[in-house]
Amino acid sequence: MEDLDQNDTYGHDYYEPQPKKGMSGWLIALIAVLAIIVVCCICACLALLLVGPAVGNVFSTVIETVEAITPVP
Repeated sequence: MEDLDQNDTYGHDYYEPQPKKGMSGWLIALIAVLAIIVVCCICACLALLLVGPAVGNVFSTVIETVEAITPVP
């Protein structure tokens, strides 16, 4: 009589499936760093959209002041 622990009900050999390998720590860290970089880029773009006109006005004022002070020959 065959051993039931090694054979299934049809008489075929039964092998336990290999345990699934999880993602490596380096891959998880890389994904986390890339996600942080993407979030920072999105925040920077939003900040430029919100603050951009004010910064542009400051530079315009500086340029106008420099042109007013600089004598024209």
